[in-house]
Amino acid sequence: MRKICIVVPLLLLLPLVCGQVAGLRPANYAFYTGRHMRPWQAAQSFCREYHTDLLTIKSEEENQNLAGTKGWIGLYRQNSAGPWKWSRGDEIATFTSWVSNEQDSNKNCVFKNKNKEWEAMNCNEKHSFLCYDETLVLVKENKTWEEALNDCTVCYDETLILVKENKTWEEALNHCRSLEAVDPSKPATAYQNHRYDLVTLVTQDDYNYTLEKAKEATSDQIWTGMRYLAGQWVWVGGERVEYTSIQRCPAETSCGVLLVKNSNALFQISDCEQRINFFCYRKFTTSSGN
Repeated sequence: MRKICIVVPLLLLLPLVCGQVAGLRPANYAFYTGRHMRPWQAAQSFCREYHTDLLTIKSEEENQNLAGTKGWIGLYRQNSAGPWKWSRGDEIATFTSWVSNEQDSNKNCVFKNKNKEWEAMNCNEKHSFLCYDETLVLVKENKTWEEALNDCTVCYDETLILVKENKTWEEALNHCRSLEAVDPSKPATAYQNHRYDLVTLVTQDDYNYTLEKAKEATSDQIWTGMRYLAGQWVWVGGERVEYTSIQRCPAETSCGVLLVKNSNALFQISDCEQRINFFCYRKFTTSSGN
């Protein structure tokens, strides 16, 4: 009986398939893994259909912000004698972060590992990949100011929301999932029809950005989407918890919190019935056929 009681909440909380995780800063990239893994060219086509292109990395700062993610990026070359170019616009790369001597390899597509180093690989291998969305678009048409205004639609899409209400972990989860439906014809509370969830923090940059926003909280702790279920820590979005410093065998009623101040740990644990502020985040979704 105890085993059944543990497994049922897992099925209710977690999606059936792990897909991608988007960054939390407003200038988003999207990370695709699991069933989405593709050869480089197929990943490029997917990114161009659903985003702008495979990810371009132009500086050490941008590369540092992607720590913890791995996958195809937009860097490639036509052959071993050609220059390394970015998929977006075929721009010649001026910044690189190679594994030692990797640029001399006979392989022509580039994979970024979790250590922020780049490796040339066979383009036909299937891997995770990173897409990005341009936030600024230059329209190369000559129009009056009013014509341009009518042609432009500006949307503010808030990815990370700090809710300054004190709720239990489960109340916070239900609050986030009620904010917006993926399919507007059905309630957001319908199974897997929620666009928002309690926050998942996959990369170091996600964590840093969330801490910046946490300064506005009215409680000393803030709920995240991390919970201890069936003997392991999980994110409610289905992603694996990669952090090794968090307590391995807490009580089954333990949930993950961010401490707003006075802590060197990435996460702490707290009783899920405690009432504190929480973070919701907007998930990127694509049609189920992809």
